[in-house]
Amino acid sequence: MEERVWINLLMDFYGGLLTKHQRDTLELYLMEDLSLGEIAEETGITRQGVRDAIVRGKAALNQAEENAGIVKRYLEFRERMEEVRAMAEGNESLITKLDAAMEIWEGE
Repeated sequence: MEERVWINLLMDFYGGLLTKHQRDTLELYLMEDLSLGEIAEETGITRQGVRDAIVRGKAALNQAEENAGIVKRYLEFRERMEEVRAMAEGNESLITKLDAAMEIWEGE
């Protein structure tokens, strides 16, 4: 999986564990696709400070996943649900129940 996609997933699950500075910096970098220089200008810190926040934020997210493994389990669950969904093709009642289960997991 591409690193940017992986870090975005980690942000969805563990972003609340980061400092506000790390979270805001990672959001600007990943979601707004701003360069280090653009983030530095917008936040009033140095490019090195931006880089440090990104590196530390990514490390904290990866450590949280290593400890908890929630994203890995989520991805495995989704994969299995897609397999079952494909097997249930034509059974609208079962597909409706599968979709409801996914909504519970994804919090929708």
